[in-house]
Formats: sequence, C-alpha cells, structure tokens
Amino acid sequence: MNQCKGEFIECDGLMVAATYETDKPQEHPIYYPSNVLIFVEQGTLRLNIDNEIHCVGEGELALVRKHTYGTYFKTWEDTQNGFRDHVFVLEDSFIKDVIRDYPLPKGFMPCTVSVVKLPSTALLLGLMESIKTYVSGLAQVERPLIRLKTMEAIHAIASVKTELLHVFNEFSDPTRADLIPFVENNFTNNVSLEKFAEMSGRSLSTFNREFKKAFNSSPHKWIKQKRLELAKNLLTHTNKKASDVCLEVGFEDLAHFSRSFKSHFGLNPSEIKNISVA
Repeated sequence: MNQCKGEFIECDGLMVAATYETDKPQEHPIYYPSNVLIFVEQGTLRLNIDNEIHCVGEGELALVRKHTYGTYFKTWEDTQNGFRDHVFVLEDSFIKDVIRDYPLPKGFMPCTVSVVKLPSTALLLGLMESIKTYVSGLAQVERPLIRLKTMEAIHAIASVKTELLHVFNEFSDPTRADLIPFVENNFTNNVSLEKFAEMSGRSLSTFNREFKKAFNSSPHKWIKQKRLELAKNLLTHTNKKASDVCLEVGFEDLAHFSRSFKSHFGLNPSEIKNISVA
C-alpha cells in the first residue's frame, strides 16, 4: 500500500462517513467541525489534544467533540500491514432532526472533555459495521438514511453515557470555532458559504467580516485559490485523475474546475498531469 487511502460517503455536500487506511506512520493535524464517532479496526490512534494524549486502541471507539483541534498519529504492530479506522460524522443538521426525541437527562454534569472513550457495545459495533458496508459500496447517500444512522448513533451512545446527550444538544447554541484552523481544515467541503458560516458557529455577515480580517481576502476568492493550489499539488504528486481531484478539492463539476484551473495556472489540469509525468 505505502500510502494513506480513504473511502467516504457524502450527503448534502458534506462527508458523513469514511474508512481510512495507511501504512505510513506520520503525524497529521486534525480539526473536527462536527462531533465524530471513530472506530479503530486495526492499530492504535493517538490524538494529541491540548498537549494531552488520548489513545484509541484496536477494537475501541471514541467520540471526538466538535471544534476539536490537535494532531493524530496512527501506529500498528509489526505483524500488521497498517492502520485502519472508520468514522461517522454526527453533523449538527442531522442531530437537530432527531435530538428532540431524547429528553435531556436530569442530574448529569454536561461533558466538557474533547475525547470520550466509549465501550464496544453491540449497538455501537453494529452501527460501525453498517457504516463500513455503506462506505465500501456508496459515494453518495440520501438524507433519510443519514438521519436514521444519526438516530442509531445517538441511541447507542446515550445507552452507555446518558450525559453525552448534552453534547448533542449543542446544535441549539453553536460554539464558535477558531476561525483560522476551521477554514484551513475545511475549505474543500462543497457547501454553500452560508452553510460554511453556520458550521463555524457564525452568521454569514459575521463570518465574512472575520474572514476578511483574518485572511485579508474574501472567502470566495481565498477558498477558490486554496482549492486550485491543492488540486495542482495532487495532480503533480499523485496518480489521481483530474475528475477525482476535482471532487476531492471541493468543485462541483469537471468543466468548472478545468476552466478555473486554466484561468489560474494558464494550463489545463491534463497538461499539468502530463508535465509532472514527463
């Protein structure tokens, strides 16, 4: 393998589930704009959050709170051929659809930690097994299915840690993400600017104002440029096709991507690929 490989499914322009495999033990930054449920199938995941190490071992599950920023490092035993994990993104818009069916518990202190280890119950393992199946066979799913899986996840988590219902109720009072790491780690999401602002915990007008102050550019201009720069890097240094890179960096269709790419770099994506091969 000698690489990091990922398969994912998306809904409404957002990645909602993924499977990742790698045999390159490298540290990478992480930024989660939503609550994320992680199941490690092979190896060990080490999350460094605020200089505290959280280890999620083989066969274990963890919930990572939204707006968590840090780094991760994936390792495995010498007898294994790499690391593999599966993630399910509990995006606020889907939580909002189902959380009203779960009354908040009385007498529990709200959860404040960034990473919560969860027991490997039959409900949680069954959920992650179904996520694995969908990821391996689909790239796009419909909203009702993700709503159902979100409901299953909340039910499974609440059955072992009732106090975490307070975490899922946060959609009603969105926390404001640290803007710079949020934008730098999420600019490839193919969503509207209004949705992007909402994900960061801001109104559109506030998002535009704070973005221009932080990046000295408009969101549209900065995001487009970053997507094109990432696309050029992928075309130059990987074997990925332009049609795949187009979607990976957040463009809606190949024609729009190709026009934007040529306008920015003076060459078509295929010409960049030919130069890098030569």
